[in-house]
Amino acid sequence: MTTTTLDWDDKLFRHRNREYGAYVLRKSYVKHTLRALIIAVSAVAIGVAVPFVKAYIEAKLESLRAKQKKQVITELMEPPPIDKKNEPPPPPIEQPPPPPQRAQIKFVPPQVVKEEEAKREETIANIDTLMKVDPGTKDVQGDPNAIPEITEGDGKGTQPAEVAEQKEEDPDPTAFVVVEKEPSPVNMDDIKKRIVYPPLAKEANIQGKVIVRVLVSKDGKYERHIVLRSPHKLLTEAVEKELPNLQFTPGIQAGKPIKVWVTIPFDFSLK
Repeated sequence: MTTTTLDWDDKLFRHRNREYGAYVLRKSYVKHTLRALIIAVSAVAIGVAVPFVKAYIEAKLESLRAKQKKQVITELMEPPPIDKKNEPPPPPIEQPPPPPQRAQIKFVPPQVVKEEEAKREETIANIDTLMKVDPGTKDVQGDPNAIPEITEGDGKGTQPAEVAEQKEEDPDPTAFVVVEKEPSPVNMDDIKKRIVYPPLAKEANIQGKVIVRVLVSKDGKYERHIVLRSPHKLLTEAVEKELPNLQFTPGIQAGKPIKVWVTIPFDFSLK
């Protein structure tokens, strides 16, 4: 009696079609599984070993570089001998400062002259002498019906009464004035640079625009101003300190300079 040992796949496909493909796949399943397992284990082992191998190689290379470095010793040459013939002269000896000079009074001997040639000594008059002197005051009564005499100016700033200019009134800051040429600030950039943002306003995060209305004189100078709007008193005070330093080109109306109001904004912003 002959005993034939069959594996499990042969027993399973004894009476089945082995050419279908399932038989072949089951026969090679163990081989492929084992091959995949070996590949996976090898890949994990290589991934774990690479950092250690890299660190080992870098350490070896660093040690080789350290051994290859050569220590360079620089030898300093001795200074050249000093030629005593060309040796520079010693520095001059500092002389002590001279003693301070004392003020001296020169004595002038008196000059002897005759009594007739001697100058009369001046003295201060006493009160009795002054009471005897007529000061020259007189009581003069004027004519109330007399016509006042009007004279021309004497060149010293005085003017005749009929040509004396009356004080010009300031224009209304709320009135609209038509001008040929409005005043323009000349030094606005310098004024804005000189205006300092108040530290307390910065800490309190106070910002906004201070809008002022400035009265410009005929010669383009600042006269006075009015604050139209301001976010806080601190910002207003910072602007008002520098307003008197503003300079303008004069406003022109009918070919002549006039007083005119201009509106100027000052922006305070924290960026």
